[in-house]
Amino acid sequence: MADDDKPKEATQKATIDPNLEAVLTHFARSKEDAYTSRTENHTAVKWLRPVVGEEWSGELQTEEDLIAIHKAFQTDEAESKLIEAFTAETPGISGDGVVLPLQIDYMMQAERAYRARTTQSFPRAVAHVSCREKGHGQADGVFLGQAIKYFTTLISQGSGG
Repeated sequence: MADDDKPKEATQKATIDPNLEAVLTHFARSKEDAYTSRTENHTAVKWLRPVVGEEWSGELQTEEDLIAIHKAFQTDEAESKLIEAFTAETPGISGDGVVLPLQIDYMMQAERAYRARTTQSFPRAVAHVSCREKGHGQADGVFLGQAIKYFTTLISQGSGG
């Protein structure tokens, strides 16, 4: 068998997408602050939204704003690593095919949830917010304790370590 015909050695491509980690950390801190404001300080709670940056101003008033909000939920690094993992020249490992799409899907769901929440009625939003904030803000809550931990576990299992 010629060297050109040998299969390429697979290497792990998956890492935690930096924007996904930044968004989840931001959400967890925001929820922790909101719970404290609501239950201990009895002050107004800031409206939860993704990290505002250069590519999205935080506005939701125009069609351009609604298109630009996708930038706050982008997973460009995970998407490029997923493509790389399925390229014959640089094959990835099976764990890449699990954790990278999972991160991409997670952020798509977060974006859909944010878009839905901005169109909810006020009574419905108030009815659900307090307990969600408490759960989301905890160290073992959905953002830090479940999502990041789960993604890291999948990466570790996929690498055999």
